[in-house]
Amino acid sequence: MRLIKYEGLGNKFLVAITDHVPIEGRELAQSLCDAKTGYDVDGLIFGTPVFTDDIDIQMTLFNADGSLAEISGNGIRCLAQEVFSGSNTAGTLRILSGSGVRNVTLNSRDGDQAEIEVDMGTVLDGPELPLLDFLNHPSVSVVRAQTADIGNPHVIIEVVDLERVEVADAGLHIESLWQPGGINVHFIEVRGPNVISMLHWERGVGVTQACGSGAAASSFVAHKWGLVAENVSVEMPGGKAGVSIRKDKVYLTGLSARLAEFEVSTDG
Repeated sequence: MRLIKYEGLGNKFLVAITDHVPIEGRELAQSLCDAKTGYDVDGLIFGTPVFTDDIDIQMTLFNADGSLAEISGNGIRCLAQEVFSGSNTAGTLRILSGSGVRNVTLNSRDGDQAEIEVDMGTVLDGPELPLLDFLNHPSVSVVRAQTADIGNPHVIIEVVDLERVEVADAGLHIESLWQPGGINVHFIEVRGPNVISMLHWERGVGVTQACGSGAAASSFVAHKWGLVAENVSVEMPGGKAGVSIRKDKVYLTGLSARLAEFEVSTDG
């Protein structure tokens, strides 16, 4: 099986374009994503055929722990770049994910790097939020919080001082409040009417450098709170993403990069 390693704003993925998802996909993800036994990535993405005229490819994403993820804003851009790599011109794709069809547009490409926009869809209310006291951690001073669903669940927590947040410990503690399903945890600080800074704890992975779906959901929620405008620059440890809120939809734009290519053997 041919694997291509991609990076999207610090999130790293292995992408495989295959005829089908291997039966041992979960086990492959656990092995291949591991920093010691594999390639030190956040997830394993399979792009497989869809036999319908209006969809170009299907995306199946396994997190590093082997669990299935409904969607990843950074991951879907990495898959799209691999599909776009066969063309020298800009274009659009319709990709079927675990949370529905996403429209993806190639804005530009320069060598192994591309800027891609994803229509992330509509942000809905997420799971029930516990009392704010339960979200507290010694390193977290909560201003306000809200859950959101953009095809996967998120909790967005505005904090007083983002630099004080101990993401690994606080993220694990807060995600445990939504077990067994889990939730993606985002700590945000608004820097201005068009700028948000964020730190992430992603279910199935842990601390990550960026989260595309989280950036989209957090920007929408911050806009709903009246803190930011319709166009937001989201600053994350892995880089900046652009989020645009247009009527009832959220659009995510960011860079992705092709890093390396590998061949691995599989049983199925």
